[in-house]
Amino acid sequence: MEYFRFRKIYSFSRILSDCVKGLQFISLVLFFFACTSIRNIQIEVAGLPEYPISDDIQSLVLLNRSINMQFTNTPSDSLEKILIKNQMQLDSVFRDSIAADTVLHIAANELFNSGRFDIVVPKIETIDRYDYDDLRTPLNIDAINRLCKEYNTDAVLILESFAEQLTTKYTYRPFDAGTEYSATTDIDFKSEWRLYRPDSAKPAIRFQVGDSIFWSASNISLRDVYIRMPKTKEALIGGGIAAGLKMAGYISPKWITRTRYYFITGNNEIDAAIPLIKENKWEEAADIWAKFANVPSKRTRSKVEFNLALASEMNGNLDLAIEWGLKSFKTSYCFAIEEYLKTLEATRKAKSRESKQRY
Repeated sequence: MEYFRFRKIYSFSRILSDCVKGLQFISLVLFFFACTSIRNIQIEVAGLPEYPISDDIQSLVLLNRSINMQFTNTPSDSLEKILIKNQMQLDSVFRDSIAADTVLHIAANELFNSGRFDIVVPKIETIDRYDYDDLRTPLNIDAINRLCKEYNTDAVLILESFAEQLTTKYTYRPFDAGTEYSATTDIDFKSEWRLYRPDSAKPAIRFQVGDSIFWSASNISLRDVYIRMPKTKEALIGGGIAAGLKMAGYISPKWITRTRYYFITGNNEIDAAIPLIKENKWEEAADIWAKFANVPSKRTRSKVEFNLALASEMNGNLDLAIEWGLKSFKTSYCFAIEEYLKTLEATRKAKSRESKQRY
């Protein structure tokens, strides 16, 4: 009796599973056959960075306020003499002005290349700091307003502090054929930034950026090992490069390949926009589709509205994309439209999340 009950329960579960699979199959059929004129295209979309910056900030002026009286610009040869004098073993904190300058310029370059920000780096980029404790005091709002006005930017991003811990180790290990020499160089870097906005009601956002990079080499020749390792100055500048890249990565979007869909209407005049989107000319394509946004046929109008939603997204206007998507959904239902609206709404919610801030 128990065995029979189990068989019945198992059979019911099997039927339920088949029904679910059947519904999924029907959804796919609806997608590919009810919307037979749909095509796909691969696009690059901006994924949210770890610390999103609000959309009202489109341009930044970058300045360096990290350099105080503790910083030096020791020549490369002098640093190598220090390394040799210490028998190739160093474990010291360095505040190198060239490395600090590198941090700023690498961050500026990466932020600009992300396509998210317009960047200004003034010819005189350093704000003098005579006391390290000044770090505790943000710049006053009058100074920020003056900088934003002078450079026509929405905000000011300042490198407030930068330091590197450099550790080198040279070791050797005897073996039957001779001696093997090994070397490592580690850079632990720490930097702090503030993003200032010309609004006294919005406090500065603080970013603390820290990480490490390392180099290693080994060989039976000590000279060869030394040649393969970076010079001390090069390692310090390398830490500056890594610090700049990491800061830019915190607030820049990550570009991700995604699939989007568009409709072929069968009308040559309307579909003249299709070659344009394949050349990434979305504004020109939208101009063509907009002329046909009120065609009498609901099926055609819905497809045009859908395409206008996609063009709006690609032109950076998410709200307009959702508006056109809703119009398309109401004009003539298609599964692809419903799914696209879900994608757009998820993107809008993600963008509206509060950025993680450290004050």
